[in-house]
Amino acid sequence: MADIREKLQQLVKLQEKDCALDALRKKTKDFPAQIESEKGSMVRLRAEFEEKKGKLTQYQMKRKEKEIELDSKEGQIKKHNMELNSIKSNDAYKALLAEIAKAKNDKSALENEILELMDLVEKESAQIKEEEKKLKTKDVEIQANIGRIQNELKQVEEQIAVLEKERNEFSVTIPKDILSRYDYIRESRGGVAIVPVEGSDCGGCHIVLRPQIINDVCKGQDFITCDSCSRILYKK
Repeated sequence: MADIREKLQQLVKLQEKDCALDALRKKTKDFPAQIESEKGSMVRLRAEFEEKKGKLTQYQMKRKEKEIELDSKEGQIKKHNMELNSIKSNDAYKALLAEIAKAKNDKSALENEILELMDLVEKESAQIKEEEKKLKTKDVEIQANIGRIQNELKQVEEQIAVLEKERNEFSVTIPKDILSRYDYIRESRGGVAIVPVEGSDCGGCHIVLRPQIINDVCKGQDFITCDSCSRILYKK
């Protein structure tokens, strides 16, 4: 009886180690997603920054286009003014004056547009500088977060290595046939192979156990399993 109870306690301790290892291994799977999330944040921030820079470039290009258009309009006015001296017809003279007046109005409108665009370029440039500072600060912060996550991952991996060594050293003290049975049940039952009897229930699937099963567990003369989940039962 003492031998069975001792082996059951060994399995309980082994399962504690395995559960601790399972938790750590599960934790390591979360770290890559956290790192990718941090990298994704930086990618989004850089994309937003580039979009703002693109907006500034558009304003600058539009301003340049308007300045070229303004130069053309000024050349047109100058040309028409020179043509006035050679006009003989009064109607043609009036028509050319009308064209000059229109060109001047267009020039005035262009000058206003250019001033507005200059104001927009100035404001956008200032915002870009601020955003660039924020981006650099955020980049440093994200890189620090990634470094912290990688360090945590390394620490967890080191803990796993230590626990695996302890687990392997402990498992050799358990007979191979019992260990194989334990490993098989654990693998097929979500990592839990041995559970206590809780009152009259199985501590694993919580089904009500037959009285004979409970009596056999209490006797401690053999390994008894639950009829429902097949986990090994023990009495605390």
